[in-house]
Amino acid sequence: MGLVLPFELALLWLAKDAPAFVFEILFLVLITPPFVAAFTAWTVSKPNPHMRDSYGVPPFFATRPLTSAQLIAAKLQMAMGSTLAAWLLVFVALPLALAWSGTWSVMMDRVQRMNGAIGASRAVVFVMLVLTGFIVTTWKQLVQSLHIGLTGREWLIKGSVLLTLTFLVLLGPIVEWFIDSPSVQRASWNALPLILAGLVALKMSAAAWIATRLNRSRLLGDRALFVGAACWCVAVLALYAVLVWFVSTPFVAHYLLALIAILAVPLVRLAAAPLALAWNRHR
Repeated sequence: MGLVLPFELALLWLAKDAPAFVFEILFLVLITPPFVAAFTAWTVSKPNPHMRDSYGVPPFFATRPLTSAQLIAAKLQMAMGSTLAAWLLVFVALPLALAWSGTWSVMMDRVQRMNGAIGASRAVVFVMLVLTGFIVTTWKQLVQSLHIGLTGREWLIKGSVLLTLTFLVLLGPIVEWFIDSPSVQRASWNALPLILAGLVALKMSAAAWIATRLNRSRLLGDRALFVGAACWCVAVLALYAVLVWFVSTPFVAHYLLALIAILAVPLVRLAAAPLALAWNRHR
């Protein structure tokens, strides 16, 4: 991150007379931490990141007097520390680059236009949502493959990587086909509530199954499961409240915002990580 960011910010000195280019550079800077995190995710999820081809848990690591949940918590804390360090670098370097390159006025002009269009309070909330979304996405990229990497099964890990790369290759043609097909767009928009509801049903069913397995295997106690579920519900309700306040329009139903909030807050893959590590440690 520290090697890529200076080259991106240096482009601001070439964009003084091109406001659109300035915001393209800002967007590039904001998506860099999640993009870099995606490439380092497998290192975080490996049981032993110091060994290149290590998939299983080493004997010393497996027999340490720590529960699987405690080991997962340590990895999550490490991912959070890495995320905060990366974004601290962005928050320090970006204002300095805007001021020194003379493009600060370009950004402030657009901010004032947005304040006039939607109001100062909504403009602040919009900026905070965007920044929070990028920060959470960075952390999520680091831990989203945790449940797969900790299984220690080489076939599962490499198969997941192959599936992800295949999806990325097909994503461009699928998006282009969707843009060039107005009928598909209309059908997708009409079916959006059912699609979101189906995804929520799958997510909650998987979460219930994982919670049952965690309880039966004693990897997490009843109190830990209750606290985790309560924290997740609070995060969903907070995001839903912000979305309802921000999108105050009769064209968007509130239940759609609730479904979006449920899908946006991570749950299943994080909850599956202790099961994956326990499966690896005790094989």
